[in-house]
Amino acid sequence: MTRISSKKYKNRKQLLQQTEQISKLLRKIITILLILLLCSQALLQFNTVRHWVTGVDEWEGTHLN
Repeated sequence: MTRISSKKYKNRKQLLQQTEQISKLLRKIITILLILLLCSQALLQFNTVRHWVTGVDEWEGTHLN
């Protein structure tokens, strides 16, 4: 376990506040990414969107060799 330099954080309260802010930011980022993932997966259920986003459906059933 590493120790945090006392020069950077003057006291434990300040360190806890900083980590809480970072945790909140990370939670927001993860929530946004999960929402974007769900939306993108929902959009890929439509043929027009799937055809526009990826070209894999055109190759389905054809030999690549």
